[in-house]
Amino acid sequence: MKLNEYKQLSDERQYDILWDKGVLVDACIEGKVKKLLYAIDNFFVELWCDLLTNNVSWKLSFKQGRLLEKYLNRYPLEFIYNIEKE
Repeated sequence: MKLNEYKQLSDERQYDILWDKGVLVDACIEGKVKKLLYAIDNFFVELWCDLLTNNVSWKLSFKQGRLLEKYLNRYPLEFIYNIEKE
């Protein structure tokens, strides 16, 4: 599935695909928000969930850029390099 196809789907269908095909890549907590990064095929979906209720308050899908870089910056380059070699 391509990112533009995913974005054209209803929210309900997007969540179905996220839970069925999405792979949790990373997670972090900032204040009262849990941020979850999922990979689906060749793009990513970021969810923001309220820590107390676990309700999703925000969802964004993207391929690259600043939104992805904030996750990559959390890992040392040696770690990323070793993964790419495997």
